[in-house]
Amino acid sequence: PMGSCSNFSASLALRYLSKLATMHASPLLFIGVIACCSHVAAGVEDKRLSEAILGDDECASDDATRCSLSARQLRGEVLSLEAQEEEVDVSDGEFVASKFFGSFDWTPTQRTIEAAIQDAKWNGDGQFHEGEIVNAVSVAKWVNEDLLVNPPFNGAHGAIVPMPASGDDQVGPGNYVAYSRRQVCYIVAKTLMGAGTKEYDNGLTRFMNTCARTGGFAKSMVTLVASCAADPTLKDGKQGPLLVVARGADPTSVQAARGVAASAPLSNAGLRVCQYDDGAAPLDGIPKVPSEGCVSATGSGPGKDFMSGGLHRQVVVDITASWLGGYVLGNACGLGGGQDERLMVYFPEVAALTFFLSASHPFPQLRQPAWVLGARQFFVDLDGTGRYNDYVLDKAVPLNSDLENVQFKGKTYKMSSSRPFLGFMSESQGFLGKETYDNLKWARLNRHTLQREIRSSDKAPFENQVRAWYNSVALTSYHVEVRPTLKQFVQSVGTGPWLAGLWWGDSQLGMLATWIGQALAAPTWGELPVDYYMYADFTENPGNQCYVHSYHNCAACLSKCNNNPLPGTAFWMPDEAFTDGKSCAGAGSPQYCGQNGVEQIYAAFSGKGALDLWNAVEHAFRNGAHTEKTVFDILLR
Repeated sequence: PMGSCSNFSASLALRYLSKLATMHASPLLFIGVIACCSHVAAGVEDKRLSEAILGDDECASDDATRCSLSARQLRGEVLSLEAQEEEVDVSDGEFVASKFFGSFDWTPTQRTIEAAIQDAKWNGDGQFHEGEIVNAVSVAKWVNEDLLVNPPFNGAHGAIVPMPASGDDQVGPGNYVAYSRRQVCYIVAKTLMGAGTKEYDNGLTRFMNTCARTGGFAKSMVTLVASCAADPTLKDGKQGPLLVVARGADPTSVQAARGVAASAPLSNAGLRVCQYDDGAAPLDGIPKVPSEGCVSATGSGPGKDFMSGGLHRQVVVDITASWLGGYVLGNACGLGGGQDERLMVYFPEVAALTFFLSASHPFPQLRQPAWVLGARQFFVDLDGTGRYNDYVLDKAVPLNSDLENVQFKGKTYKMSSSRPFLGFMSESQGFLGKETYDNLKWARLNRHTLQREIRSSDKAPFENQVRAWYNSVALTSYHVEVRPTLKQFVQSVGTGPWLAGLWWGDSQLGMLATWIGQALAAPTWGELPVDYYMYADFTENPGNQCYVHSYHNCAACLSKCNNNPLPGTAFWMPDEAFTDGKSCAGAGSPQYCGQNGVEQIYAAFSGKGALDLWNAVEHAFRNGAHTEKTVFDILLR
């Protein structure tokens, strides 16, 4: 079904049951589907799912059939996680989900896998340290003679997708879905060959039918398929380990977040800093990220930061739009754009699931906040600056050496513990309105009045940013069946200048929202430190993070940014964001640096409560933005 049972035609219901029958679906699933479909046949509306149904963009169409098959967004009563568990938990082999699912046949392929590999300009460099040595010929042979003739969805030549859609993707708030590694490789191979899914307009096929098919994304996807051909866990038709996608529940209220903050000390956050590439003197009096996770870049390559994979079980935080993957669809063929877009190239399993799990228009991508567990980073030379990134295969990418046992629905599976991945956004997208030269100039200097909004009626108040971090990171925001695996695989949260990238927020306020939000979220895990990485030239809004430093460190940071600017391949900004043709904020001038930096803020507030700092920020701007000074200077005056 592509929507709720109430708009699900009886003929499609019978076809759905027929498909499930060929897949040996469980009796429990048949009972649930038959009950749903019998309501349709009898004309009885399922009140719970049909209240205030809102169609997505496709349903602006006058074509009723098209609308009935489009992904639907359900609005109205929000079901609790517990209620969802009781009614819709299903499992089918290595496919595991917390809700119903549908099976969709593939449309005919448009090209051979050999042609797809050639289009991607893949050089056949598949000599992984683990598994078999592969090249273009052997990869194509494995796809043709193993993967395609032994389809992984219980032998059916189709693909399974969670149903119904909710919140513009198929997973929906508070739910999760798991695919086997073989299933992900199968989906990727079919889309590389130009196949789509009948009656489900999946985003991955749409994406791979753009210039991505011959650009860097194609090379990334072919590399994933090559790793599958080499993978010993997929030998002899085996499914291999699981990959899990988990969406966060709908956000709690700001009032509820304040209630949590009232009893949360800031020390809960376990704040640690890494001066990765900021040109500043060492900061005193503030905890540091362990040395193995904080190694500065060299002249020829990156060091170790949260994006390169510095610490074991450190989360890479993807600073997203409302959806993961940013604006790559129709705009990017490979590396380019912001941090979010670059991560999609380096994590092809994340990209594949992000696009495949949505049929929305115009952005068929997984909505945030969302975890992807079991995914791996396939290329080296990625760090927060984007300065060194290229399509250089990480030959040490793990195939089976990092697998651990996980439990889902009483069954044991293997999962890669390589790189836990969390994508979420600040609640500030578009708050500036038009990105004019003046708006961007003052925003990049941390001196725009709209950055300092504090009233609930404002478009992007500070309280919303605290709430966004808290809800996205809190373990309790995710389905109860995913939480044990999250706790098993996650030991710290790695982030850069969240809020202050291409959404043009104030980097000082972004750091404060991160600190407060983490203090609220960490206790849901027991303990969970946040690792805050500092850059002179982050790939988004280079130079702006320098303003979290005190004056002399800020000046040194901006000087490094300006004297060694990022190459054009390392970042993207609109033309209006440049100052005198220079990419660094303020053209590298220290004129707008403040007297106080993160170390002074830490000394003043680290022994206080989260609500104390939250209230202090709002009190500072209750009578206006006061943009003549930095946020830190106003707080410490």
